[in-house]
Amino acid sequence: MAMRKEYRLVHDLLDNQMVDREKQNIGRIDGIAIHMAHGKQPRVTYLESGALVLAARLGTPWERFVAFMTRHFGVRANPVFRVPWSKVTKVGLDVYVDIDGRKSDAFAWEHYLDDHLIGRLPLAHEQIKE
Repeated sequence: MAMRKEYRLVHDLLDNQMVDREKQNIGRIDGIAIHMAHGKQPRVTYLESGALVLAARLGTPWERFVAFMTRHFGVRANPVFRVPWSKVTKVGLDVYVDIDGRKSDAFAWEHYLDDHLIGRLPLAHEQIKE
């Protein structure tokens, strides 16, 4: 199926769920990066996700606070998870991307919490027997 050539960025993309090639939700689209070159049409380069991107939408005080927290407690090398526009395969209610979410930074916080908090709870990884 061919993708459309035009999108209403805020309506069609922003805040929609990204889904990887394995049909796993990998986060909401919190921001859209656009490349603007002199004399050329603007073009979408990345879809962005992460607390820092969302905080920037809420205003400078929130962005500064989240940037501080990210520097001290961040588990990703880059606090912004970016998916190149070239990896987008379908746009609908969800935005499908051709990446493996398990091998990306999309689940960095989940893995961190599992290793450092949840994994330390008694019986955290025991299988439930019916």
